[in-house]
Amino acid sequence: MDGLIKLDGQLQRVLQAFGSPEAAQEQAVILIVGDSGMSSILPRSGNPVIDLTDLFQRYAIMRPGETASQKTDIALAVNETMAYVYNLKPDRSLKELVRELQREPRIELISWKEGKWIHVARPGSGSEFKYKPGGRAKDEYGQKWTLGPNAALLDVKVDLRKHVSYGQYPDGLRRLYGALHSHDGEFIVITAKQGYEFTGHSSPKHRGGGGHGSLHETESIVPLIVYGTDRKPERLRIVDLQSYILNLLRVEE
Repeated sequence: MDGLIKLDGQLQRVLQAFGSPEAAQEQAVILIVGDSGMSSILPRSGNPVIDLTDLFQRYAIMRPGETASQKTDIALAVNETMAYVYNLKPDRSLKELVRELQREPRIELISWKEGKWIHVARPGSGSEFKYKPGGRAKDEYGQKWTLGPNAALLDVKVDLRKHVSYGQYPDGLRRLYGALHSHDGEFIVITAKQGYEFTGHSSPKHRGGGGHGSLHETESIVPLIVYGTDRKPERLRIVDLQSYILNLLRVEE
């Protein structure tokens, strides 16, 4: 509650800078948007922390502040409920690391790229889903995809008209594709089940608190408050706000 009171005070100062909230509404368009949602992390009794250093204990993991050497097997980049696992051995298949990750039932999604294809697996499922951009299937954002079998692993449904709909992972195909093409390297993207989080050598733990980073809707859906216009964004994604703001500026001109 203290945080909400502080936020309200800051918002009032912004509005009063125009003279009054009514004057602000006439002179400006104000957008307030969250950067991520938050899911609840289980308390200590629920064993919520997935320690990746334990999971990969037979591998040489690069520690914070170290430089990778020929002896280093993997590197970790942990962001609470998701993580990157980097394969630093060119002669080792990513599938070997995927098999290690599939032993952990608290992991929800395991994903990696092979050529143009994105692969997705779940511990205990015994199957994989793969997809790539382009093709006959089209989602609500106008994005086209080629989808392999087992799309349910990413909670994706395709109807007879090849229309793609998303379940608990909003815009999941594009966001996972983006994560796996965000930078160079050979790596795996993993997300934790709701209530759990990852840790590495120095990652903070949030037992009984909150965490974010995964594709789940709980951590993906954020508030958007628009004040000063009745124009609405065409699509409710953060990546679409740029075109929305530019359109608002054109109207003002």
